[in-house]
Amino acid sequence: MNHLFEGPYIDYLLSRSPLSTAEVFGYGSSTMLFSSEDRLYRLTRQGCGHGFVARESALGNPHVPRIIKDFGPVAPSDEDKEDFYWLAQVEWLQDLDPTDVVTQKLSALLIELTDDEPQIYGEELEHFAACCIELANEEPELRGLLTTLATMAAFATEHQAEADIKLDNIMLRPGTNELVLADPICDTYFEIDGAQRERMEQIRAYVLDEMAPRT
Repeated sequence: MNHLFEGPYIDYLLSRSPLSTAEVFGYGSSTMLFSSEDRLYRLTRQGCGHGFVARESALGNPHVPRIIKDFGPVAPSDEDKEDFYWLAQVEWLQDLDPTDVVTQKLSALLIELTDDEPQIYGEELEHFAACCIELANEEPELRGLLTTLATMAAFATEHQAEADIKLDNIMLRPGTNELVLADPICDTYFEIDGAQRERMEQIRAYVLDEMAPRT
C-alpha cells in the first residue's frame, strides 16, 4: 500500500518507534493507520480533530475513540510549516453495518442536519449544534452521539475550524455497540505550547541537517 504522506518528516517518523516496526493498515484523506501486533496507531495532519478527540477521550467520553497513548505533535508537517503530524495509539473500532436499522436512521438524520453538505463552518456549526441538542432529547438511542456532535461543533467553532460530519466518520465499538465519532474535524492547524514547539524545531533542525549535502 502506498503512503498517503510524502517528504522528509514522514520519512523521519517511519524510521523511529513506534512506526518503524508497524505496517500500514489504512488511510483517509489526511490520516494514516498503522498496526503493530495488537496495537493501532493513528497518524494525522488534522491537528484540531486530534485535539478534540484527545480532550474528550481524557474526559471519558465513550463516543470518541479511546486514546491509549497520546504522542501529541511528533514532527513538522511536510505540507505546511505551521502544521504538524499528530500521533496516538487508539483502540480498534469497526465500520458501521449499512444494513442496520440504527445506521440507516443515523445516515438519514445526518443528511437532514447538514442538508447533505457534510463540511460546515462558523454559524452553520452553531445551528448544527443547537439542532443536535434538541434531537438528543427525542432520540434516546442516539443521545450520546448527538451530544458529542454538539460538543464537537462547539470545539470546532472555538478554534475556527471546519467540521466534517458524515456517516463515514462514525464507527462502532465492538462489544458495547457504542457509536463513536472518529474523525470529525478536518482542519490541520492546532496551536501547540512552547515545549512542543521547541521539540518541533529540534526535529526540523535535525531533519534539515540530515538532508544537507555532505562534502
